[in-house]
Amino acid sequence: MSASRTDSSMPDPGPSRKLSWAGLWVPFLIAGLLVAGWSAGWVYAARQVEAGLERGVANLRAAGTEVAWSSKRLSGYPFRLNLALSDLRVATGGWVLETSDLEAQAFLHAPRNWLLATPAGLVVTRPEGGGLEVRGRRILASLALAAEGMPRVSVEGLSLTFRPLPGARPFALAGAERLELHFRPGPNDQAAVFLRLEGGAPEPGRLFAELGGGAPVSGQLEAIADRASLLGQPTALRAWSAAGGRLELRQAGLTTGETRLSVVSPGLGASPDGRLTGRLTLRAAGPPEVLQVLLRHGVISPDEAAGGLAAAGLARHSAADTQIDVELSAGRARWVRPR
Repeated sequence: MSASRTDSSMPDPGPSRKLSWAGLWVPFLIAGLLVAGWSAGWVYAARQVEAGLERGVANLRAAGTEVAWSSKRLSGYPFRLNLALSDLRVATGGWVLETSDLEAQAFLHAPRNWLLATPAGLVVTRPEGGGLEVRGRRILASLALAAEGMPRVSVEGLSLTFRPLPGARPFALAGAERLELHFRPGPNDQAAVFLRLEGGAPEPGRLFAELGGGAPVSGQLEAIADRASLLGQPTALRAWSAAGGRLELRQAGLTTGETRLSVVSPGLGASPDGRLTGRLTLRAAGPPEVLQVLLRHGVISPDEAAGGLAAAGLARHSAADTQIDVELSAGRARWVRPR
């Protein structure tokens, strides 16, 4: 009797619950929608990159800059935007930059920040010096585009070699352990420019080799450019020069062996052909032959009126504490007066 009462007091188990087909497919449906949305976003970003590239190239060509490549490839799905240009050639003002392979990469979540590389190196053709092949263990550039205003630019080369092409003039350096260039926009339409060279290998018989007896070369430059927004236009130097743009040379120095050179200037401008103009002060420290080497290589060109006396005077002076003023004009550095 007791067992019967106990059994009757227990609730009856309900019918077994079957798993809904809708419950099985909902996670896959959500995942599919996410993938489709991400894919659409990547396609949109890729099209924006192509449109921006076309606009930039059109502006450059309208300003007289030649830009061409043999093929273009955009990839990197799903998380990156990879742009590859083959046989790129950019020419303006007598300067030509060529590379067989330019690779650019940005993350999808940061499409304004690009990293560029040239694994095969590049060739720079100088207006008066001819072609120069540049190779290195690493040649990179970073480009941070702003919604408005100027971009931030950095260029870095490691273990570089410089080789003039047949028929071209020699270059001052045969190589460099490290070369950096940075461009940083600031307030009041100004921008900071920083250049650094480490472990430069001077080319025998050239200026740096004679200054330091073949010792490694190092140097750096710090400058502030006003009206810097004009430097981002297609006709950069012409517009900057016409608007009275000035470059304040705050610090520039070079060291090789026992020789030390430093240069300062309150303001340098630019001629329409891109050459710096204005006055600067050169300080030299080292062996007495330093100033004679500068004269022999045309870095300092005494003016015609006092050329002989100036050269003789500079030759007599030790370079231990020499300071001279130099006038830059038409690609030449004219000696003004010794101190």
